[in-house]
Amino acid sequence: MNYNSLVWSQAKNGDPLLCVAGDARIKLLNARTGQLSSTLIGHGDSVNDLAISPVDPTILASVSIDHSLRLWSLDPAHEKQPLGAICYGQGHKDQVLTLSYHPKGRYILTAGMDTKINLWAVPDDIKAHAGTDKPAVVHYPHFSTTEIHTDFIDCVQWYNDLVLSHACREGKIVLWSIDHFSSDRATTPPAPIPTSSAVDSRTLVTIPVNSTSSTRSAWGGRFQRLLQFDLPNTDQFYIRFSLFHELGRHPILVAGNEKSKTFFWDLERLEKSGTGDLGMGDDRTHGGKGVPLSLPRHVREDSAGSTGSSAVSAGSANTKTKPKKAKDIVRDCGISDPFRSIKAHKIIETPKYKTFAFRHFSWSRDGQWCVAVGDCGTINVFNRWENGVPPVQPDKPIPSGSEISL
Repeated sequence: MNYNSLVWSQAKNGDPLLCVAGDARIKLLNARTGQLSSTLIGHGDSVNDLAISPVDPTILASVSIDHSLRLWSLDPAHEKQPLGAICYGQGHKDQVLTLSYHPKGRYILTAGMDTKINLWAVPDDIKAHAGTDKPAVVHYPHFSTTEIHTDFIDCVQWYNDLVLSHACREGKIVLWSIDHFSSDRATTPPAPIPTSSAVDSRTLVTIPVNSTSSTRSAWGGRFQRLLQFDLPNTDQFYIRFSLFHELGRHPILVAGNEKSKTFFWDLERLEKSGTGDLGMGDDRTHGGKGVPLSLPRHVREDSAGSTGSSAVSAGSANTKTKPKKAKDIVRDCGISDPFRSIKAHKIIETPKYKTFAFRHFSWSRDGQWCVAVGDCGTINVFNRWENGVPPVQPDKPIPSGSEISL
């Protein structure tokens, strides 16, 4: 059997629990004893991705070829009927390839082969439905669009309230936002329904006043493209990126391609590079609507105060250099144009091996290690610092040679 997804949880007695999927069944393995703890059955076809709730390790989300998102309870009390909710109906029309839990646990993003990205509000009463034969059913996502990508969407991830997404054959990762969406709001408006649909239901819904057939949102408006990152040679699907984002550390985006290359972007470094086309502080605004073109500060969770964690800085911050002329400045270092792909700050090619595609990445919690898996059974381990991890010392420059090395 081939496995394509795994996530960690915790058993009731504290043992580490490994959730793995490949076919329609999700297996729960006790990592300490090596025994099969339980099997979750319900999907009608193979499972493509898994995610554990960031606020409750006993809630597991899964998406499948059967077009559905399912939420499961891992509580032993619900072992006989673990399914708590199904998000299905007016969501996806083809297999779902990827999902991402919002850090606050209230929302889930899904995307797949129908080129659609959906945002679902997680029901508050999952545990009340688990253990019964009547799981909660969610028919409509709170946000839905097919305007971001034109091909199979194989990876989507939250960046606080912003969204990162990738589709095959496009050669880029896109950073974008949902108009008027804020996870800080205590209440969530009713889900919008397609303007061409009618349903006999007691569930409260919203009829969008201004909508297109390609995008609908419970918060009104549509979306804003913010940035895109250059990722060449990604014609295949199921190539996934990963975002390291921990409090007090620079956010680092990593992705791989089909040519054995790994790409790293320091999102904090983009913020400091300026907003103009030449990274020279152009103060234009997006669409003439007064929206700043710089990367929003709220996405960094106070990481600006940390100076000990820039994974791709090549030299000391206090090194005096001769000012560059405009023609010498890399033209893609600015972040004012949402349709100009930003080149990676660091590119590493895996040597002495035949060309392969990277499929998935995972970071250690401290950001020191990044593990990548790919075709041909390859496993690559990246060390964040060449000469060991320097101590975090506020108000001091980043030491020279601080860059990711294989």
